[in-house]
Amino acid sequence: MEFKMRKIVLAGFALLFAASPVLTAVDASAQSRWHTERQLREERRELRDARRDVRRLERQLDRRDDRRHARPAWVRKGGRYAGGGVVVRDYRRYGLHAPGRGQHWVRVNNDYLLVAAVGGLIGAIIAGR
Repeated sequence: MEFKMRKIVLAGFALLFAASPVLTAVDASAQSRWHTERQLREERRELRDARRDVRRLERQLDRRDDRRHARPAWVRKGGRYAGGGVVVRDYRRYGLHAPGRGQHWVRVNNDYLLVAAVGGLIGAIIAGR
């Protein structure tokens, strides 16, 4: 009986010893797959963050560009002209209609304003030509 027991125990150890490389290969494969999936998730996260940063920078540049080309707050119809432009005497040369009595055309940057001579009230704005 003792001999049979030894034989069974040795057979069990032999089987365990023979199967161990297969079990470790399966374990290594699963670990490798997990590691690859984790790397893929990290790379996707980095790509998403980079895209978000690019969009943020584009918005900042757009806003900066808008501010650079924006008209001052006082330049709107009904606003008051504060000065700083050049009075346009030859309005026909620029394709502008004749100003009314008490009005004159003023060129500010590349825009033309029809301004009341006394109060500075802006009557019309013609975008740059």
